[in-house]
Order: sequence, then structure tokens, then C-alpha cells
Amino acid sequence: PKADAFMQVVKDKLAMPRNKVLVFSTFRHTLRYLIGKLIAAGVRVGLVHGDVPDEDRATLRRRFALPKEDADALDILLSSEVGCEGLDFQFCDCLVNFDLPWNPMRIEQRIGRIDRYGQQSDTIGIFNFITPGTIDAEIFDRCLSRIGVFQHAIGGNEEILGDITKEIHGIAETFTLSEEERERRLLQLADNKIRQMQEEQRLEERQGELFGLNLAAASWEQKLAKSRSHWLEPQALGLAVSSYLARRLGKEQDYLLGDKAVRTLRLSQEARAALLEDFRQLPRSTDPTHRIWERWLKGSLPTLPVTFEQEAAVDNASAVLLSLGHPLLRQAAAYLQEAESVAVRLSAVHESLPEGQHPFALYRWTRQGVKRDEDLIPVVRAPAVAEALLELLPTAIDAPAVEFPLQQVWDDLDAVHHQLWLAEATQHAEDNRQLVGVRIQSLTASFTARRALLEAQIGRAMNDKIRVMKQAELERAQVDFDVRVAALRRAAESGDIKATPAVFGVIEVRRGQ
Repeated sequence: PKADAFMQVVKDKLAMPRNKVLVFSTFRHTLRYLIGKLIAAGVRVGLVHGDVPDEDRATLRRRFALPKEDADALDILLSSEVGCEGLDFQFCDCLVNFDLPWNPMRIEQRIGRIDRYGQQSDTIGIFNFITPGTIDAEIFDRCLSRIGVFQHAIGGNEEILGDITKEIHGIAETFTLSEEERERRLLQLADNKIRQMQEEQRLEERQGELFGLNLAAASWEQKLAKSRSHWLEPQALGLAVSSYLARRLGKEQDYLLGDKAVRTLRLSQEARAALLEDFRQLPRSTDPTHRIWERWLKGSLPTLPVTFEQEAAVDNASAVLLSLGHPLLRQAAAYLQEAESVAVRLSAVHESLPEGQHPFALYRWTRQGVKRDEDLIPVVRAPAVAEALLELLPTAIDAPAVEFPLQQVWDDLDAVHHQLWLAEATQHAEDNRQLVGVRIQSLTASFTARRALLEAQIGRAMNDKIRVMKQAELERAQVDFDVRVAALRRAAESGDIKATPAVFGVIEVRRGQ
């Protein structure tokens, strides 16, 4: 019946113009069974799994992207869990999970193959095939569907999701549990960990709106403008990677070849081994890009097509996108981070800023508390130069002839910075306390409603076992509430800003010729 239902979905979807279907299954024997049925039905189908070479995967991806009227096109692509790692299918808007992994992050990774940059459909279709009366159905109904993995991104809750996944596996793989005990433990999991995750998601979305509190926060426009700074542009990321490779490998040579959007990363086996050491210093991650990067570093191929531009990655499926989250960028950031502040002498051309030599300092602010963040804060005596400094630095050149001022000048800048830090730290501490207050009030409202529901269920229960079970559930909810409120109250006083000097220098501003 499951296969018949699957074939009906395929028939309905392929009857629509331009529709393609991406199908996932954990088991290869299931994929072989499905491909046999699809071929018998005259469907043009391809199959990728871990043993399919990368060049064959790229070919299948290219054929899958072809319009339906092309004779070489594929209508359906079947994939194992790891078959589609490194491949993007933003031209496809229908995903079928013939079976579901119990790890929500793996489900999100599957969905992320089509729900990504370049997807032109307003919505994507996700079909999950679940056999009623099985443990899979219980996990889907009580856990996976409540997490919301099929409705929105959940990646920001990785720590909680890791705990949830472990507990799901523990419940499902403990064969001594009766059906009633398994149901009770899944319900307990949903009521505790998953409810906690849902509350945190709602709080992130609404923050200070909940109780009329006015939290100081940057607007979306400000955040977007900040995220588009020069330091995050493709050119700057490329320079960071080139600097990292040159310094780490001890050779002044080009490792990133080419001047187009898609470039070639060429590293010898010795160089890849050195980078593999740095990779292993990063925090462990289940992200497929980490496994793909590690596999390349361990492999024998000396070259890898890469790009720092999102659009180029969409147009060229074989190119690896080196975004901020890619392990190579994370390795570069860790290696290039200076242990102490550095001194620089610079010169830049600007038509409106005051001419002359301007001593400056850059401080890194690490915001601590319930929400953590980092900022780079420029300090200059001239307000106009301070405001424009971060945009001015990318165009600046070394100026060895510029002289450093006396120590008193640096001391004066540090005093200016201290006043800035004091005002901002005071505001941040207050914002942190207000945010904790919001969370405690939300948590209290949620717990009060849950307690009332459980007390009503206890009062109506005619069965002693159900009454005892609900009473135990109420006691667990009370303990969970007390623990989380205590943790939040401790966090209320954790709002602080740690300031670290990063750069001291002089920039000479002059007019253009």
C-alpha cells in the first residue's frame, strides 16, 4: 500500500507541467525496489547514493535540471541519505520522504536540498510516507510534526535537537518497553524538550512585543545593511582564504586559481594534510559541508572548483560555495585571529572627510548574556572619520612614512572608548534583564496554562493509572519550570560587554588627484 500511494503521488505530480520529484530513502534496497516500479511505469528516473562517483552525480543533477521536453531529462531522482550531499536542487519544488530518519536535523538537510537560494516557487511540496501503527508513526505524530521541521528552519536549536534525537533513539530502540510505556515517554519528550524549543522559537520571533517591553534592537534594515559590509563580500572572503593558505602553508603562491566567479582551489597532498589538522580543531558538526570538505582533504584529488558567490554556485552545481559557514572560512578565521592588538599606518583617499592624519583604534565588543553577539567598534576623535572608518579601511594602503603619535594620544582614545563602552554596557545589561523578564513571564504563562490543563485531567480521570501518570507529569513539569526559571534568573545578571583592543593605527586622509 505504501508503494502504491507513492506511485499515485508520482503520477499526480508528473502530470503537472515542469514538475520534478526528489525522493529520499535511507535504505538502498528500498531505492532499488522503487526504481524498478518507476522504470516499469515508464518514468525517467535516476539514482544517487554514496558509491556513485562525484562526476556521475553531477551528470544526474544536470539531467534532472533539464526541462521535461528534453529527451535526456530525468523526471524523478532517487537518493540515499548521503547521495545528494553537495548537490542543490532549487529547480525542484517537490520532495518525497519515503521513509523518515528520526534525526530532525537530517530531515532539515533533506529539505534544504530544494528549499534554498534560487528556489522560484512560493511553496514546496513535502510528502512523508508513514505506516500507521508503527513506531515511526508514533515518532512522527508526537515528535517530528510538533518540532515544525516541515514548516520552517530549525537549525538554531541544534543543541536541543541533539538531545531530542538521542532520546528518540533511546525510546525507539529499547525493546523492553511496552506500547504504553513508549507512548508515555514520547509524550514526556514532546511536553518537555520540544515544548522548550517551541517556546524559544516564539520568543525569538516576538521578543519585546510580548509584554509591551521596549528592547533596544537594530531594525531589519540595519541588520541587513550590516550583514552586507565589505568584510563579508566575496572579494574579502577570497582575500581571507588566500592569506590563510599563504601563512599556514608558508609559501607565497597562488592556491586560488582563476579570476572568474568559479575558481580552482589547488592544494598538494601535504597542504591538504596541514589543513586537515586545522579542520579537526573545529567543533564537530553534522553539516554535510563539513563531511564533504573532510572527504576532499583526505582524498587524492589536488583541485576543487570553488566560488564565493551565491549566484555562481546556483549556476554551477559542481562548484563548492565557500560561504561564512564553510569549514575553510572557519579555519581561516581561527588561524588569522591575532592574539594581541596590531599597529598599522595607512593612507586613503576621500573627497569629503577632513584631511590629515587621524589616530584611530578598533575594539572588538563581545556581548554576553541571554543573546550573544560581536561588534567591531571604531574610535576616532573626528566623528565623521569614526563613522566612515570601516568603509574607508578596505580602500586604504600601507603608509610607512606616517608617524605614530605619542602614547598620550592612545590613552585619550582609550578614554573615549571607555565612555562609549560604559554607556553601551549599561544599556545592554538593562536589555538583557528585560529579555530575561520577557522569557520568565512567557514561561510562567505557559506553565500556568499547562498546570491548569493537567489538574483538570487529573480531576476527570476515572482510571487510577491515568491519574498517577498525569500527576507524575505535573510534578515533572513543575520541576522543569523551577529549573528553567532559576537558570533565567541567574542569566539576568550576565549581561555584559567584553571589550578587547584589536587594532591601533593612524590613517592619513587625502584628496584625490
